[in-house]
Amino acid sequence: MTSKPPAACCSTGYEHSGTTTGTLIQIPDTTISAYLATPPSSGAATGTSPKPKDHAILFIPDILGMHKNNLLLADRFASAGYLTLVVDIYNGDPFPLHKPFADLEPTDDHTRDWAAKGSDGKNPHTIAEIDPIVRSAIAYLRSEHHGITRIGAVGYCVGVKYVVRFLDAGKGKIDVGFGAHPSYVTEQELWDMRGPLSIAAAGERDLIFTNELRHQTEEILRKKGEVWSIALYSGVAHGFAVRGNPEGKEDRWAMDEAFVQAVRFFGTWL
Repeated sequence: MTSKPPAACCSTGYEHSGTTTGTLIQIPDTTISAYLATPPSSGAATGTSPKPKDHAILFIPDILGMHKNNLLLADRFASAGYLTLVVDIYNGDPFPLHKPFADLEPTDDHTRDWAAKGSDGKNPHTIAEIDPIVRSAIAYLRSEHHGITRIGAVGYCVGVKYVVRFLDAGKGKIDVGFGAHPSYVTEQELWDMRGPLSIAAAGERDLIFTNELRHQTEEILRKKGEVWSIALYSGVAHGFAVRGNPEGKEDRWAMDEAFVQAVRFFGTWL
């Protein structure tokens, strides 16, 4: 394991303010819910050069699922010029947000039961359920609905696991990946991925993607010979890129820098 399973710190943080601008949709011929954020109609993406129309971002969320924080972040990627699709990998059963951040020990808490069985005991969130949802989202982006030829994927917490699992440009899956504060990624998944990957990590306080596991990840990526980068952000905890305190100077800085890190990585490798 190169990052630990979800724990209490994966659901703590701050709810962000703002008005979402995308559209809630259902992926055709499925029961999968999603959120589609579209670049400015003028083609003038904020602060960036125009992006190719056949490039898009698949947003694979943390355990909060279709939470407002994730949708607002998807809108930011759209404002940077990318059609962005947030897919509900939890089948309408997100884990609730608890606040504020605290220095928690990584215990089983309720997250592992939720992942194994779902909130009602009948809606599990394991590879068997999530892999087909991600496949459907990729197929939708590559279909005649959008005609996307290059997909960059962003993942947060558990979402990083599925970025890594589907990062294989040679097989029409995901071409380029970005992940912040990974959770649940296995060594084998990291070895099997093919393509550029960038990671944003909490520098000192991440109880899931610890220093030891981060070093293990770096060693695997180094041996694989793929394009990769890892950026560390001081003073923040696991979940900072989605659930950080918008009023806190370090949190706000780290959130913004992690977003820019992803956009710049896609600008070069996507």
